[in-house]
Amino acid sequence: MTVHDFRIASELPPIAGDSIRALDGPHMLRLASRLVVFTPAGRQIAALMDKARKAIPMLTSAAAVERVASHNPDCFWAVSRKDRFDIKTPNPEGYFAFLPLNKAGLAGLLDGSLDRKNPPLAAIAAQNEKAAGIYIWHVYAPGPLAAGLSLACSKIAGMHSQEADFYAWGTTDAALRYMDSLGFRKLPRIAGSAAPQFHVYRRAPQAAPASAPVAQTPQALSVKVARSFEDLAKAVAIRGAVYIGEQECPYAEEFDGNDFSATHLIGYVGDEPAGCMRIRYFADFAKVERLVVRKEFRSSGLARELVNASVGHCRAKGYVRVYVYAQKRLVKFWSKCGFAVSANARELEFSDFDYIEMINTAPRRSDAICEATDPYIIIRPEGDWTSPGVLESSRVRGVRRPSANEAAA
Repeated sequence: MTVHDFRIASELPPIAGDSIRALDGPHMLRLASRLVVFTPAGRQIAALMDKARKAIPMLTSAAAVERVASHNPDCFWAVSRKDRFDIKTPNPEGYFAFLPLNKAGLAGLLDGSLDRKNPPLAAIAAQNEKAAGIYIWHVYAPGPLAAGLSLACSKIAGMHSQEADFYAWGTTDAALRYMDSLGFRKLPRIAGSAAPQFHVYRRAPQAAPASAPVAQTPQALSVKVARSFEDLAKAVAIRGAVYIGEQECPYAEEFDGNDFSATHLIGYVGDEPAGCMRIRYFADFAKVERLVVRKEFRSSGLARELVNASVGHCRAKGYVRVYVYAQKRLVKFWSKCGFAVSANARELEFSDFDYIEMINTAPRRSDAICEATDPYIIIRPEGDWTSPGVLESSRVRGVRRPSANEAAA
């Protein structure tokens, strides 16, 4: 998702949690009431993109957009201020472009195999088809026109795709702030994926008719880096319940003195902390360990999410080799996560289980954190390198050197 000049984000209320849906919330809809979205003529698409190209680098071609819009006209919506709109001679001021993806198209988007610049029509749902997910392809909506996104999203979702989640990729700090303000949440990276890190806006499930049985909707899985003592307490509680409670591991063997020198990932099912994992770092490899999921959540798929997130975290830090001691009974699971037993793998035993070495290798990521990385990115919170951090915000105060000035005085 490429955006330009989303100053509207400063007018939106802060998000207090995932339960708030600001994209279709009353404040956003009130701002959108000043706007009109409509289907433009073919020649207007090219003109709008010429205008957008001055502000958005590496924008796809107008021919690619026209080809997609011919396949499904709902993929492109123009926006104008209502007080400037005339149905006889509509003059679009900005636009919203979408890709309503079928199952194969959504899978390709998330694993990086989909050509987002020139997508194949076979990956895009037609007007009469249900979309598995809707990608906010690119947007040009300067200033208050950005509020029209809520109107355009209601158009593209339509009657066939009311439950399809929206996916987006923010290429600028303004885009990331805008998505956060609307309730989009960052997805874990898929291990080994060439795709960028996407954000998702989960759609509320539609209410079933009163006479129909209501199916249980699977709760969303998420993985977050532990950044507080409360987060660490969640990991301690989960590991205590499983390793000490279920597997009868002695306390001193489970809490081995490495917890304060590691990165901890907490896995959630909905809002409930349900699993965790630990990463430790060495010169030429990172070691993932202490993968655990509570008994009642083991069919949720959270274990795989935790492994993918941990490997992605290591890749972002520049590691080519990710290492694990796998319980021998779980080698098949780790193999599905991209790990392999080498010809000279060593076996070992501790805490009443047998283990074997496994390695996950991949080429170094071109965007991995290194000395040449923007220093303001390096000092952002661990694992949250795509969002501006609090230390960047402190720049607005300028250089005051309060302690040094007091000492001089």
